[in-house]
Amino acid sequence: MGKKKRHHYIPQFYLESFTDPRNEPYIWVYEKRNPNVRKAKAVNIAFEKHYYSYTLQSGEKDTETLENALADLENRAAPILQKIKNEETLSEQEKEVLSYFIAYSMTRVPNYRKNIEKIGEKIIKKSMIILASDRERFKSTIKGYEKKTGKKTKVPIEDFIKAIMSKEIDVKTSPEFSLGMMGIAKELAPIFYRMRWAFLRATDEYRYVTSDNPLYFFDPTNSQKSFNGVGLLNENIEVCFPISSEIMLLGNWKNYRGYFQLKNKHVREINRRTVIFALRFVFSSRKSSGISTLVKKYKDSHPKIIAL
Repeated sequence: MGKKKRHHYIPQFYLESFTDPRNEPYIWVYEKRNPNVRKAKAVNIAFEKHYYSYTLQSGEKDTETLENALADLENRAAPILQKIKNEETLSEQEKEVLSYFIAYSMTRVPNYRKNIEKIGEKIIKKSMIILASDRERFKSTIKGYEKKTGKKTKVPIEDFIKAIMSKEIDVKTSPEFSLGMMGIAKELAPIFYRMRWAFLRATDEYRYVTSDNPLYFFDPTNSQKSFNGVGLLNENIEVCFPISSEIMLLGNWKNYRGYFQLKNKHVREINRRTVIFALRFVFSSRKSSGISTLVKKYKDSHPKIIAL
């Protein structure tokens, strides 16, 4: 078998829980900034080539280590999600495994990685300006780099400093930077584990949708015009994660726990938020003009991490 290069940022088994029961094995795919709705199998959506690949010190590209580690976590999480669909009680060990699964569902997706890369670029630019403002120190740093690497800078140092101070230099971080930051999920998982979990049933008329950014959180007491600036330890925080088209996980610090039946208006509101937090794609078990309208309305909306 060849090396794995086609990496899903949303697990296939998870996406299959949003299959159209009247059109199996297809899922309806809505794309922001694209009016056309299409149907696709889980295997053919929510993936990028070499998404989890990175270069080893030997220069060889590792395409499988992270992919296999995530696949192992998915295999352990799959029967737990099935228990939730069956409305069974989870053990503490199962809750712990699922906490890691939803934490990585937050950090493995393109929205998170793109945000991390943008923050990295801003930090590097600011650091370069601080360094370049001390000319002698900057020259010493450049000479040290040239001595260590044996490479000579192509631009005269004074011109380099001028370009930095005038912000004419563009900085791009390697995708491997955000790949490394996926590991923050290990710090987030214990927070999700300590939360109270409620499971919210959809209705026959309205089913849940999911997206390429399935886990999102917000403070319902905060300004409804803003989904920014709210942390997981906020006492009013609500963490939303669609388990399937029929059930939603709600993490909170209040007293909501167990299984609850929602009304149509509540399911519609949850779907609205899911669409808002999607980066590019929304996935549904139904082809719906209502979902199309939402996707079109919120075509420019997705969570952004703001770096100071």
